[in-house]
Amino acid sequence: MSRRPLNSSLGAPFSPFFHNRFFDDFDFDRPFRRPYWAEHSLLDSHRLGDGVGEVVNDGDSFSISVNVSHFKPEELKVNVCDNQLIIEGKHEEKSDEYGLVERHFVRKYNLPKNVKAELVTSELSKDGILTVQSQKKALEESKTRSIPIQPKE
Repeated sequence: MSRRPLNSSLGAPFSPFFHNRFFDDFDFDRPFRRPYWAEHSLLDSHRLGDGVGEVVNDGDSFSISVNVSHFKPEELKVNVCDNQLIIEGKHEEKSDEYGLVERHFVRKYNLPKNVKAELVTSELSKDGILTVQSQKKALEESKTRSIPIQPKE
């Protein structure tokens, strides 16, 4: 009885000579060619995540820097509500022959417990970087009170 050697590639399903027309219409390998996040130019790769903000939380101060260069100062709001910093920008609506143009964003950051909310300040640089900062207050030491145990009679 004659057998083919095991290393023969003539009948192997993954060999270049094996051709099955069933899979021709499907694009199964597309997700493996290029990931979804690589659709941007490599020249713009340093901008991925730009605008999210940089948070600095060191020993005596707290600051957040956000790129808001597409907004005018009067289109920006900075609020502190319930120990949460809210930065909002809304660009006015403009209509043209193609449709409506509008820009809007909201960023919310939880402030550390020891940030003085009443001392929060904000500055907008010439290149459109909004910096919101505040000093921290000293953490209060937790007060411990001893509770006496009463014997029950």
